[in-house]
This record gives sequence, C-alpha cells and structure tokens, in this order.
Amino acid sequence: MGHIGIIAEYNPFHNGHAYQIAKIKELFPDKRIITIMSGDFVQRGEPAIYNKYLRTKCALCSGADIIFELPVLFATSSAEHFASAAVTALSATGVVDTLCFGAEDDCIDDLNTIANLLVSEPFEYRQLLKNHLKDGFSFPKARSLAVSSYLKNPAYEELLKKPNNILGIEYLKAIKRLHLDIKPVIIKRAGAGYHDVSLELSFSSATAIRNHIRAEGLTPILEQKLPASSFKLLKHDTFVNPLFADHFYPLFQYALWEHKQDYTKFLEINADIARQFANLTSYPDDYNSLIKQLSSKNITNSRIRHALLNILLGYTSEDLVLAKENNYITYLRLLGFHHNASFILKEIKQKAQIPVINKVADASSLLSDRQLSDFQRDLSASDLYRQVYAFIYHQTMPTEYEHTVIIHDNPHTF
Repeated sequence: MGHIGIIAEYNPFHNGHAYQIAKIKELFPDKRIITIMSGDFVQRGEPAIYNKYLRTKCALCSGADIIFELPVLFATSSAEHFASAAVTALSATGVVDTLCFGAEDDCIDDLNTIANLLVSEPFEYRQLLKNHLKDGFSFPKARSLAVSSYLKNPAYEELLKKPNNILGIEYLKAIKRLHLDIKPVIIKRAGAGYHDVSLELSFSSATAIRNHIRAEGLTPILEQKLPASSFKLLKHDTFVNPLFADHFYPLFQYALWEHKQDYTKFLEINADIARQFANLTSYPDDYNSLIKQLSSKNITNSRIRHALLNILLGYTSEDLVLAKENNYITYLRLLGFHHNASFILKEIKQKAQIPVINKVADASSLLSDRQLSDFQRDLSASDLYRQVYAFIYHQTMPTEYEHTVIIHDNPHTF
C-alpha cells in the first residue's frame, strides 16, 4: 500500500497545517504521512523562523509520521525547482503514491489544464509571454496574462495570483514532466490567505503569525492560532528563539560587497539584478529597506530575497544545472518519525532509490563524493543558522553531528 506525501515548511507550524494533516487522516485513514520539509532556510529566500528540529517536533505532535529534509539548494529555490525537487524526493522514498497539497481553490481540473500548458509551452503561448515581458511586467504577472490569454479564460489570471495555487501547479508540472506515478489531491486551504496579516481568524496565515512574533513575541493570542502542542513547544523547548532575515543583515551586506565583481554566477541573478546590485553605492540601515531599494516593476521582492540568499550561501547557476542533471535529489536526510511509523521507515530503506541518512556521521560511507559534497553544503548552511542564533541569543545549539533523529512516541507532546 502506498502512502501520502506532504511538502511543507511549517514556518511556523500553525492551525492550518494541523487541519491539513487531520483532513488527510480523515480521507486516507489507512495511509501514513511522509513529509518533505524545508530545513533552516525556506522558499521565501529567508531563514526559517525556528530551527528545523523544533519544527519537526511540532509536526510530529500533530500527526505527521516521517519527516525528511529538503536540501537547501531546492528549499530556497524558485517555486519550479522547489516543487520538482520535493516531488522527486517523495517519489524516491518508494512508498508514496499520493501527494496532498493545499491550494486556495479546489479546482484540480483547472490547475491541471494550466500545468499541461506550462509543460508543453506551445509557440503561441511563448510569444504571448515574451510580449508581456517586453512590456515590463514581472515574470509571474507576464505568465498569468499569457496563460489566461492563451487558454481564453480571464479567471485564470486571478487563480494565478494565489501563492498556493501557483505552487500546486508546479507540483503538477513536476509530476507530469518527470512521469511520476503519484496522484495529486487538493486539500482546500482554510482560513486566511497566504499573505493575510490579520490574526482575527483561528486559521491565521504563517505571515501574520511571524509578523506578530517579530513585533510582540509569543504572546497568549497565539494560543488560538497554533495547535496546543506547538504553542507549548515554542514556549518551553530548549532553542525556541526566532530568527529573521534582519539578524543576517550584516552577512548579506558582506556577501554583496565580497562578490560585487561576479554577481551573475549566482543562482537566479540575471544581468538586470546584477546591475541593481552593482549600482548600490551604500547599504540602507536594515534588510527590508535593502529589499525595497533593489526591487522594481519587473524584479519582485521575492526574486531579490532569493538572489541575496544565494549569494550568501554560495549557490550558483551551475549548481542547479548539475543538480537537475542528477535528478535533483540524491539522498534523503531523516529528521524525525513517530515510533509507530518505524515499519514504514524500514520499508523506505528497502525501497528507496537513493541513500537514507539517519546519522550525519554515516554520510561519508553512504554517499558518493558528489553526493557528500552536496550534503556537506547543507550542513554548512545549518551551521551558519546555528552561528547567527548563537550570536544573537548567546545560546549554542547542538551541531548537525550532535543532533540525533527525533523519535516521537506520544500523539500530542514531547
């Protein structure tokens, strides 16, 4: 029997995530949930608000069965590569036959129609896209205009404004392009929208929760926005202080200065972005001001965040080309599992198409030189996160070698 795959960041783990897991268990009571989760840096192009081990605990307490880490190169990439790598990782486990993902609209047929177009990219569509880009629109806007025009459905432009719909389309594209035997299922997003900054709804967005934590800390109001187990962990676990991009700002400044002669070698940096960076004569006082200063009509804030993070972490366009040539995912890093799912983990180790890493120290004996090099870059990224955390909070988290896989044996608490 196959199992359910989820692709997530849990940044942080909130009521909407718990709802998704509960809904999956209701729809598929005999299947287990295998999650591919971003580590210490996320798809926004920023550090995760809480470290990956704390977020793993939160997810396991709310019903996830097994959690693997998505390598940093893909966790921080564009939606297309994030989705392709994560879906590939689920397929590589050898036990996942269904992908459940959240979307603002429960319209799998429409999302499939758009995904089919974006996989085939007929000439007329490509011309429409090219023309809209020439008009000065950002790529996301130009693509939504081209899709709605080519498919003669104005409603698709609105559909493509919604982040989870967009990511869902990328999952569908990856399944189709890579010919994976995985069935997609939508779990309609409940409550606030992805970018909604209000905390009025019980299903508040991760954006609203992060903003509140940044401004006021983990106040009692968040008890209604997070599962009880997550709130308790965020109050009492050992390393519970949040990190934000601002905490990394001096490092971003240094990285920009150090690489001012070769910006274009880094991932997601084209000539326009490199020119924006090169034209900086001085750096603003804070991270958000820098993002606003560098963005423009045809260069989104998201693109700038990704570009800055790729410079900081040293990810180049060549790194992504090589990763794609090697089928994106070349190992599975286990972060945690529920003890009742240990038999599934055993099955994964038997069926997985790639090595499964339980202990960091074992990686050198399990991986090829190329795989090990990629894995060590993941470790370096987490070490950077750990070092910044130590600098800001004067508290030293265990190293990646000192951490052990999290084993959970209670449905609600650690």
